[in-house]
Amino acid sequence: MTDIAATAGASPQLSKHRIEALVDGIFAVAMTLLVIELKLPEHVPATSSAELLHVLGELAPTFGSWVISFLVLAIFWVGNHRLYSYVRHLDGPLTWYTILMLAGASLLPFASAVNGRFLSQLAQADASVMTLMAIGSLLVAARIYRHPELCAHPMDKASYAGVCIRQGILIAVAALTVVLAGQAPGMANFAFMLLFLVRPLSNVLTRRLR
Repeated sequence: MTDIAATAGASPQLSKHRIEALVDGIFAVAMTLLVIELKLPEHVPATSSAELLHVLGELAPTFGSWVISFLVLAIFWVGNHRLYSYVRHLDGPLTWYTILMLAGASLLPFASAVNGRFLSQLAQADASVMTLMAIGSLLVAARIYRHPELCAHPMDKASYAGVCIRQGILIAVAALTVVLAGQAPGMANFAFMLLFLVRPLSNVLTRRLR
């Protein structure tokens, strides 16, 4: 009777495999949708190599936005995969924090299209979406770290600090792009190249914490 009462009072244990399948599906669709914006203009004849290069050159901002958005999605997919390697089962908050991150992933194709066509602070939608995803990932990591009963093996303090450092860098990069968009709109997207430093920098800082 005691075991039955304890089971009845316990929060439901949700399978992590269902949410992992949802994560993979949404990221796969979002990554695929990004390429829709990369299309040649209609009714533009390209009868020579020079004309073709000119048409392709006009697509450069859109291609740059695709590179940024695909990289952002890749970073968050890998990060979420690493976080869920700790998880045995989910509770309600962990599920909804993950869905918050997925909301950002689903918005990124639209944000990428805006970013590729307009140069302004308002057009830095990639930065806003990346911030939303980073907040969702921080909440996921905090839930996993503070609730070892959800884990197959608990997350240690240094690993949690590494996640916080990575997400903090992503939020800082997003803020920098918005600032640059107000001062030099044409240069704002170059700040996203700092994303390539996220993993090496966080690894250095995490090793020092260990």
